[in-house]
Amino acid sequence: MRKIFLTLLINISFASCLLAQISLDINEASYEKSNDYVYTLGEGISFNFDDSIHIFKIGGMAQFRYLNMQNTDSVIPAENYIGIKRSYFSFSGELSSGQFSFLIQTNFSESFPLLDAWFGYHPNKNLSLYFGQKMTPCNNYSMQFMENDLQFASRNNLSSNFSRLGREFGVFIESNFNVGDIGIKPMIAVTSGDGTNSFGENSQDSDQGGFKYGGRLNIYPMGFFSNGNEFVGHDIAREKKPKIMIGGASSLNIGASHMVGEGHYNEDLYQPENFMFYNADSVLQTKLPNYLKNNLDLLFKYKGFNLLIEYVNTAAYNLQSTAKNTSGTLLDTTEISEYLVLGNAYNLQLGYLFENDFSIDLKWGQSYKEFRHNQNSVLRNYDSMGLGLTKYFSERAVKAQLMGRYLNFYENSELNQLIIECLFQIRF
Repeated sequence: MRKIFLTLLINISFASCLLAQISLDINEASYEKSNDYVYTLGEGISFNFDDSIHIFKIGGMAQFRYLNMQNTDSVIPAENYIGIKRSYFSFSGELSSGQFSFLIQTNFSESFPLLDAWFGYHPNKNLSLYFGQKMTPCNNYSMQFMENDLQFASRNNLSSNFSRLGREFGVFIESNFNVGDIGIKPMIAVTSGDGTNSFGENSQDSDQGGFKYGGRLNIYPMGFFSNGNEFVGHDIAREKKPKIMIGGASSLNIGASHMVGEGHYNEDLYQPENFMFYNADSVLQTKLPNYLKNNLDLLFKYKGFNLLIEYVNTAAYNLQSTAKNTSGTLLDTTEISEYLVLGNAYNLQLGYLFENDFSIDLKWGQSYKEFRHNQNSVLRNYDSMGLGLTKYFSERAVKAQLMGRYLNFYENSELNQLIIECLFQIRF
């Protein structure tokens, strides 16, 4: 019995050694291609597989702010806010040597945290197709900047008045090519027209209206910007040659039920930015306006200096025989400006980033509502002026910003505001 046990033990040991050797050989064969990971402060953790054929990246950022807001021409006391402005977590990657890509990004400071969730296919270096929820190219140019790359502590007034998060769900086609020394980027988007999380909280909270169709064309007379320098507020690459982008974008939202076309009406949930209209000839049928938005932009960067000029114009169509309620109360043409943001706006911002990563920035903006005699228009006539100071640390992984902004409303001086914002940002 003892011999049988010993023989069995020897056989098991031999088999174990043989399996260990086979496993070692398999592992050595499977690791012929390099797999590793790299952490870079401000850029997150990158995991490289099969000699970087597949790349996955984990990153994020957090913004902490203090905000002081006071009405300069009224007795309303100043308001102070302190807390976390944004807290992002992102997971992105490239597959098959960049032929496919994806991004999932969330903001845990919001009740609906999902920001971006898209999948991209890149058949060649000049063409990209995306499906999912992402930044749309059809807004003003700076609305394509990620929130951690803004020139100021907050987005400009043009962006905040005519957009919300700037993200939509749909199909996006983007291309880039050169004609001589001139760079060209055409883009097309077909989206739900209802902004982020457009399909609502449940099966009964569905989209309203039809699709949103839009496109953008950017022209670069002096060639494309340096890699990673175009969609950033400052000239972080300090372009050695002058770089200019001249762009235009247009979109038509078929059946909008949100003041800027980034949401939709839900009869079970009251939200002041959403609305619903009806067909005056049959109030049991809904009837929503079409919302047109046009943008013109210019971006210039050279040796630390940056200049951005933006213009937007909006209009509404399909208003005939529209009722405001199921009682059949007709909508007057000028009343549509009480529901949709209609009019024009300008934004100009410039700055200089010194070699020590300190920047001084200025901005100016103006808006004009479409129907100037309608005192209830959601868009108001105003001037805005702002001054910003920015300092980058740790190779721009850390950013501190101070911004002062003054809003002057033409029709009611009691609405005039002075806003001071301090922001501290860390990217990991």
